[in-house]
Amino acid sequence: MIRDRIALDLPAYLHLLAGHYHQDAAYYSDRPDGTDDWLLIATAAGMGQFAVEGKPTLYAMPGRVALLAPGQAHNYRTEIATGVWELLWVHFHPRPHWFEWLEWPRHSNGIMNLDFDAEGWNEFVGCFNRMYAWAASPAPHGCDLAMNGLEELLLRCHSLILLRRHRCDARVLDVIQYIHQHLEDDLSVDVLARFACLSTSRLAHLFRDEVGISPLQYLDLQRIEKAKQLLVRTRLPVGHIAGQVGMDPVYFSQRFSQHTGVSPRAYRKLQPCGNVGAVPACKRLITNSSES
Repeated sequence: MIRDRIALDLPAYLHLLAGHYHQDAAYYSDRPDGTDDWLLIATAAGMGQFAVEGKPTLYAMPGRVALLAPGQAHNYRTEIATGVWELLWVHFHPRPHWFEWLEWPRHSNGIMNLDFDAEGWNEFVGCFNRMYAWAASPAPHGCDLAMNGLEELLLRCHSLILLRRHRCDARVLDVIQYIHQHLEDDLSVDVLARFACLSTSRLAHLFRDEVGISPLQYLDLQRIEKAKQLLVRTRLPVGHIAGQVGMDPVYFSQRFSQHTGVSPRAYRKLQPCGNVGAVPACKRLITNSSES
């Protein structure tokens, strides 16, 4: 349920609310009942601290990203020792398929967090800046593009979590990358095995051990996912989209229906058209907000 925005020190917003702050030692926010949305805070410089009553403090350091779920009690402030805290933040309401990406490692006080190395941090900041620019833009579909940028940001974070949780065999990673780069090609286990310099049986066994499904099942899923994007983001005919993902049109329609429960044309009709006219409000809320 959407709660009182005044009590939360937050304005109403559409999709996401983002900012880039340079705060001094007086900066402080306390939400004993949490918020009704998700909050991501990344530290670019200086230091801050996140606290939950009676539990250990999580220090916000450069390259560290904190993620707070709805209802997560918290307060955060500039660390007195440094006196400054540069932070990037975004409040957001996730799209339905994002939730599996929001299971992060947890600090002992319950707040989720993730640390980036220098290269990963530069990619994170670049991604955040693109999202923030779209969120503040008066361009058509600015808010939708900002949400796409936030999706990329969360995917980068989730990819890092998966890599740290389980170092996938390099040969399997190479095959996965090859699949994504050649979705429109006529791929088979033989083709993928030759690329990986493995026998077909060895690749099939290794891939299933690492990914949990066979190479062709993975290929099928990625083709359907790309087709979904093309159906929503373009006006290409269904037959043309089938070719873009390397599938015969009749077989494509059958497989798409099996995966989604609806035909490609029905899937396209079911997707929202976007909220035209909401962009100026989105810009106003971001530029005028004073609390993260």
